[in-house]
Amino acid sequence: MTDLILWPLLATCSRRAIRRKTKRFGHPYTYKPRGDLLVRLSRQTGLTHEEVFFQLLREREELLRDRD
Repeated sequence: MTDLILWPLLATCSRRAIRRKTKRFGHPYTYKPRGDLLVRLSRQTGLTHEEVFFQLLREREELLRDRD
């Protein structure tokens, strides 16, 4: 199980975006975090932009696995 390190630092809209699975009419949704979010989280946590990006993807996988 992945530790949810970045989840508590996310705002409501970011949390909704990370948990979204489909767009309108059932089309699959691909999560791409905004650049300013990556910059903010890297400043707050001390991780690089790349580490933050991959940590967000790991946390998204964990959240979607728990949701099903």
